[in-house]
Amino acid sequence: MAKSLITGNLTTMWSNLNKLDTMFNSEGVHNITVLLTPELEASLIAEAKILGVKKINGIYEKDGVRSMKFKTSLYAKKGVLQFPCQDASSNFTDVVPWKGDVVRLRVAPILVTKGATKSVSFFLNGVQIVEKNSVSEAKVNGFGEVDGGYVGNRVDAPARDMPKTSSTAPTVVDEDLPF
Repeated sequence: MAKSLITGNLTTMWSNLNKLDTMFNSEGVHNITVLLTPELEASLIAEAKILGVKKINGIYEKDGVRSMKFKTSLYAKKGVLQFPCQDASSNFTDVVPWKGDVVRLRVAPILVTKGATKSVSFFLNGVQIVEKNSVSEAKVNGFGEVDGGYVGNRVDAPARDMPKTSSTAPTVVDEDLPF
């Protein structure tokens, strides 16, 4: 197996690092999609040449934007639901990158042979969050702070997944009814 490659700074387009993606794999995988920079593409091509292949799996283009998806099932096989990311100080954190965040990745090239066709896949081994730019960190529901605007009492944000069986309605007994 080839050595791991540490990328430069990349912009996150999408990630499934907070929980497993089970769309095409019932056991689940963690994955991250980043903008494909010319520097990243050159590094991937260089690693593919070392392995003697031209095709790199995971690169795609949509609406003129080129991106690369890296994934792994390593932690899923160990029962780990959230991928262990590191912050800019290399400390592990419970935060994961989202769209717009800047990350560095550690990936490992793996030769894939299907019949006579050979290609290379780059498996995700590590994520370092360099800069948090996502909406979830800087803003709430897309809103930023407005200078001179109304400021009310701060309360916790409502939970996203409210239990469907809970009820806050008071219990009424027949003696309480006026008719």
